[in-house]
Amino acid sequence: MVVAVFALVMLNTAGCSAIELYQDQSSAAAGSASATADPTVLALEGALADARATEGALSTEATQAAAAIAALNATPTSAPTAVALPAPASAETVLYGSVPIDSDRLNIIAALGFDADGQLLAATRAGEIYVLPDRDGDGVADETRLIFADEAQQLSQVAGLVARGEALILLNGPRISLLRDNDGDGVYESVTQLAEGLPADQSPLQASNGIVESPDGRLFSVDIRSGEILQIVLRD
Repeated sequence: MVVAVFALVMLNTAGCSAIELYQDQSSAAAGSASATADPTVLALEGALADARATEGALSTEATQAAAAIAALNATPTSAPTAVALPAPASAETVLYGSVPIDSDRLNIIAALGFDADGQLLAATRAGEIYVLPDRDGDGVADETRLIFADEAQQLSQVAGLVARGEALILLNGPRISLLRDNDGDGVYESVTQLAEGLPADQSPLQASNGIVESPDGRLFSVDIRSGEILQIVLRD
């Protein structure tokens, strides 16, 4: 007991308490430990720093890539190019299908085309339109079905047709007309005139001037009397 009291007196005499002495010793020990840190710890800290730097670089690259993709999506694509097919060495004709015609009405086939589903369409001078699908792919039409009868005689002299979505654009005499299937039953009911008074009028006995669609979707026809080539410009 006497010894303990003597030690406490000595510490107070030196101007420091036991608590202060302990704190000084702890700080010294921490400094010594920092100076002699484990090499494994230092290596892990370095790897962590490298990983963070790599993460930052990858984030920058991802941002640049996203900007490049957005720029490409905003750039209009070029018109599709036609598929290059080899030149044939010979040719022959085979019967695909037939359409009922009436020579008394000059109801002869005047134009061929395809609908949005790739089915063959045949239009007559009398304004009738038939579809001839080949569902089994054997090269022969499965049926010949009337899909527009023109009972109101709104068309006549059909000379060309081309599909635009579920609608059909027709060149009929001096007019350009639009046919729609309003109820989706595969039969066209309504006729809308898009243009009238075109110079491409023709006699039923003359050759069809038709409609040709370019790879970029433009439509062309001709005035068979003057030899002028006409571009059909569709407007909303």
